[in-house]
Order: sequence, then C-alpha cells, then structure tokens
Amino acid sequence: MEMVMQRKGKNRMFFLFAATVFILFSLPLYSLIRFALGDDTFSYIPLIPLVSGYFIWENRKEMFSEREEWYPLGGALIAVAIVLYIYGASQAGRLPENTYLTVMSLSLVACWTGGVGLFFGPGAWRAGAFPLAFLIFMVPIPGMILDPIVSFLQWGSAEVSYGFFRMIGVPVYRDGYLFSLPGLTVEVAKQCSGIRSSLSLLLISIITGHLFLKRGWSKGVLCLSVVPITIIKNGVRIVSLTLLAAYVDKRILESELHRSGGIFIFGLALLLLGAVLWLLRRAERNKHR
Repeated sequence: MEMVMQRKGKNRMFFLFAATVFILFSLPLYSLIRFALGDDTFSYIPLIPLVSGYFIWENRKEMFSEREEWYPLGGALIAVAIVLYIYGASQAGRLPENTYLTVMSLSLVACWTGGVGLFFGPGAWRAGAFPLAFLIFMVPIPGMILDPIVSFLQWGSAEVSYGFFRMIGVPVYRDGYLFSLPGLTVEVAKQCSGIRSSLSLLLISIITGHLFLKRGWSKGVLCLSVVPITIIKNGVRIVSLTLLAAYVDKRILESELHRSGGIFIFGLALLLLGAVLWLLRRAERNKHR
C-alpha cells in the first residue's frame, strides 16, 4: 500500500514538473514552431514531438511500469537544461534567432529527457531510448554545422551531374559549379544541394531503421546511404531540367516544374532508400542462418 502511494505521489510530481516545463518553454516553443514553418529547411520540426510521442505511447508499459528510485543523473541533466535556459533567456534579442532557438530547444529536450530519468529511473531511459533520442531533431541545426553540409552536397551534386552529362554523351563545359551547354549556362547553386529533402530522408531512414532493422550496423548503413542517394537524386534532377531547358524550352528553369517538380525526384530517392532497406533486411536474415 505504501509503495502504491509512493508511486502515485511520484506521478503527481512528474505531472507537476511537466506542466511547469510546458509553461516555462511556451514562448520559445511558439517561436520555434513559427520559425520552422517559415523555413523550409526546418519544416519537419513540429512533427518531431508527435513522432516521439507516438513511440513513447507504444512503449509506455516498458518505460513506466517499473518505478525505480530517484535517478540523480536525470537531475543532473535537468540542471544542465536550467543553465542553458538561463543563458538563452538572458541573451534573447542578442543572439541570432537560429542560435537562440538552438539553445532553448536543446534545453527543452534535456529537460524532458532528464525528467523521465529523474522520476522513473534508468529503466525508462533504456526502454524509451529511441523516442527520447529522436527528440534531438527538434533542435535546429546551427549554421556552423549546416553550412559545410550544404557545401558538400552542392559539390557532390555538381560532380554527379557532370558524370551523368559525360555518360549520356551531352557536350558540356564545366567551370566549377557552372555548366555550359549549347545556348545555355546553368549553375549548381546551394539551393540545388537538396538539404531539405536529405533531412527528410534522414528522418525517414531513422524511423524505418528502428521499425524494420534489428542490428545497429544495419541501421547506421541505412542512415549513411541517405548521402549518396541525395546526391544521385540531385544529379538526376539537375541533368533532367538542364536538358529540357537546353533542347525543349529555356523557360523550364523558371517554371513550376523547376520550383515544385522535386517531389517526383523525391519519389525516386524513396525507392532507392527502400531498396537499401530491403538489402539490409535480407543481410540480417542471412546472418542469422
């Protein structure tokens, strides 16, 4: 009876903690959602807590059935979150918006994760490792990390596009990111890096890997495959649009097909990712025989 009362008391304290966290972070959360909806690169962010919430709900019995003693490491993580919150709140208006939201959302994720550990013990962390870790994608990627990734994808897309042109025998002169065809010159700009679709593919690969793969190495390979798939997909799109513009109508480059046609190429990327997933599942089955 005493143990049941302790559990109920801990539950009430956890709900009080969760309500306090929600109130403290309500304004940063609103700013984060507004920022994400206004920036296509981070438009996936509002979906992250929904996905994590679904998996937490699915694993709720494993996460919360056994109530262990207070876990100090959870409290330490909350302390880190408080320091981040104080820093972010004190620098609001001074930091760039992306940096401010990175600090505050990292604080929020640390607070949520620490609260689960503090109130329900390390067993809850182990059972909820995937949904809790997935919350890190709520944090906007800082520019110092994002910019080199964009540059790499831009470079890779240009290399693959040039290879495709040479492979199909199209006469082309290349000068860095500029490609000159008869009567037409196009640039593989940073907007052609496919960073938005690559982040979407990465999230899809993480979720599908969690659902359909069992080994850590195979999940890692699936996530890493997003890089070459993105670059190949970008190359196909760049070459296709360039050939249409060069040999059909230059206005293609200013058309809706250029602005919104990437959805069809994204379907190709999903097919390639599905093929890699199938091969990895088959490799896992063969390894068990």
